[in-house]
Amino acid sequence: MTANETSGSNASSVGACEKPLITVCMVTLNREWSIGCALRSLLEQTYPHDKIYVVVVDGCSTDKTVEVATEFLTKSDFAGYKVIVRKSTIPEARNVCIDEMRGAALLFWDSDVVMEPEAVEKLVQSISLGFDIITATRFTLYVDSKKEACKVFDYLSSLKAQTERGIPVETPFVTMGHTLITKRVLEKIRFDPDLTFGEDADYSVRARLEGFRLGLHRGVVAVDVNVARSRLSDIYVYAPIRVLLKGLRKKAKAKVLTLDFEVSWRRTLRYFASNPRFAFYLGYLPMAVLAAVGVLRAPMLLFLPSLYGLSYILYQQPRRGFLGALRAFIVSVLVGLPLATFMVYYTLYYTLKRDIALSRARKPPKG
Repeated sequence: MTANETSGSNASSVGACEKPLITVCMVTLNREWSIGCALRSLLEQTYPHDKIYVVVVDGCSTDKTVEVATEFLTKSDFAGYKVIVRKSTIPEARNVCIDEMRGAALLFWDSDVVMEPEAVEKLVQSISLGFDIITATRFTLYVDSKKEACKVFDYLSSLKAQTERGIPVETPFVTMGHTLITKRVLEKIRFDPDLTFGEDADYSVRARLEGFRLGLHRGVVAVDVNVARSRLSDIYVYAPIRVLLKGLRKKAKAKVLTLDFEVSWRRTLRYFASNPRFAFYLGYLPMAVLAAVGVLRAPMLLFLPSLYGLSYILYQQPRRGFLGALRAFIVSVLVGLPLATFMVYYTLYYTLKRDIALSRARKPPKG
């Protein structure tokens, strides 16, 4: 065992049981304020604890995330645990989980997520219904400060009554923070390390292409707790731009393919309507044309592109400060615009491909 790994076995014995051994994996970074709540939720699960092996993959936190996790797990009665500290991206960390897993399935459980006590039990039962990947129904709770994180348990109780009669249904896409994946899927598909975000969408697409069934369990509640002031864009403003650009086409393709079971303009436009920043990013294209015309022929036209960019900076400034807002603007141009453009491209590509295939199928056979 290396110096950056901690492991243990707390169960006195692992008796014979029909329920399979599973691994729960938490991928985390600087979540001292929430990982305790997540682990408390895991400890309250009704699924036999001697059938749960826990892996925590920490991306070199600078707070006490590792210490909090280790303290919780040392006192637990799970079948065993391992805490791994390794600098890694999210998909790289998820692949570490795959390498370290034990048992019949792997449950990804984010370190800022809590689930109802019967969650693991219900998710594992869903495998018998023919699902290879099954995710909980997620709700998001925003708290005013990190100290209020465990208010999530009160919120969880109120939601449980609304969803307890829900059943698993097929879905084109799962997010990984509260998702169970069977071993046969993991043996065939790993996470793409090129993707600095959107790795769950890409994984969903490749799983469907391999013929695996994805499910959303409407009777299992997961709550993702966030601090209100940290509501930020999908595009991670403070990450290195070269990292954000890595695998950008794959990210756009996965986004389009997971909006629904079939790609359509209606679904993509609805996504843009519910996430208006993407439509705003596309607005940079006509602004660039106006800027070019302004430089070459009509300087007065430069006013509009300048105003467009300034409006974005002013929108971002209250929550990021001027320098943060300026960086957000740069990232929106260099990352947001190509991401939105690729989404339009892939929507066009797949709708045309489908229409051409349908047209050919309708043609009467020759002779």
